[in-house]
Amino acid sequence: MKKLVSVLLAVLMLMSVAAFAEGDYRVAMITDYGDITDQSFNQTTYEACKAFCEANGIDFTYYKPNGDSTAERVAMVEKADDDGYNVIVMPGYAFGETIAEVQEEYEDTCFIALDVSEGDLGGAAVASNVYCAVYKEELCGYMAGYAAVKLGYKHLGFLGGMAVPAVVRYGFGFVQGANAAAEELGITGDVTVEYVYGNQFFGDADITAYMDNWYQTLGVQVVFACGGGIYSSAAEAAAKVDGGKVIGVDVDQAAIIDGTYGEGLTVTSAMLAPSLP
Repeated sequence: MKKLVSVLLAVLMLMSVAAFAEGDYRVAMITDYGDITDQSFNQTTYEACKAFCEANGIDFTYYKPNGDSTAERVAMVEKADDDGYNVIVMPGYAFGETIAEVQEEYEDTCFIALDVSEGDLGGAAVASNVYCAVYKEELCGYMAGYAAVKLGYKHLGFLGGMAVPAVVRYGFGFVQGANAAAEELGITGDVTVEYVYGNQFFGDADITAYMDNWYQTLGVQVVFACGGGIYSSAAEAAAKVDGGKVIGVDVDQAAIIDGTYGEGLTVTSAMLAPSLP
């Protein structure tokens, strides 16, 4: 994922900064709900931006909004502009309203919006200084579900963070992939998928208890934990049962999940692929 996002950003930046001709440009990233250690899209975007800029001798920094609102995100755009950054990278659909508000006011700034579509801008058209890169989360979600059933797991679970478009696409793909594999194996009546959203992007005692019920009472074998740090609740519950497994998301989470909760706990991780024009 890190390499993939680096390549994506390299392509986008080369396209976006063409308008600057021979002028210098400086890159800033603004985080979404999480932070740069969320083991999800904020962290991968930060690491990719940092690696790209270091490799190309470009000044880079990041900003974390003080709160989860469009006003706070707009404030970070204003801060980045005041600090002289003219390429701003924003990961996540929640930046749609922010882009709609700032794209014309900061017409000399290039905005790179990851996982943001024109539909997220609330009716506003995408300006010429904005590049929207969307992902097909349903594809890697599909492969995760397909692989789980092909590996012999018959009772699966999907634990989503918040029911935002990207997480929903992951979940729908996961169910479809599991169903496709079950049909190929002739075991559709034997495969079950539990499905729930935690309404947050972090694990806690309540979600862990919910996962305990899945693993210990319902007999769930593997949970696709999709939504930032919410994987911690699934992993904690999986570690309590013999053979409990977890599927990570966005990045290869095996190192952190297995390192924290138990060796071999992670079956695989569903990692994004971009949809380029």
